Amino acid sequence: MEDQIRKLNQEYGFNLSEDEIQLIAQRTAEFERLFQCLYKVDLAGMTPLLKFDREPS
Repeated sequence: MEDQIRKLNQEYGFNLSEDEIQLIAQRTAEFERLFQCLYKVDLAGMTPLLKFDREPS
């Protein structure tokens, strides 16, 4: 993860310090564990609560 953050840092010029990169990587790992159960939910065939009409009225 840290390598990906370093790549984005270089590509977009965020000028992140090494401590900031490590903190972002740590928080990302925490969020991945937190949301792991949501990734397992199968929403195939479920209708969204809100639909958007793509054609103007």
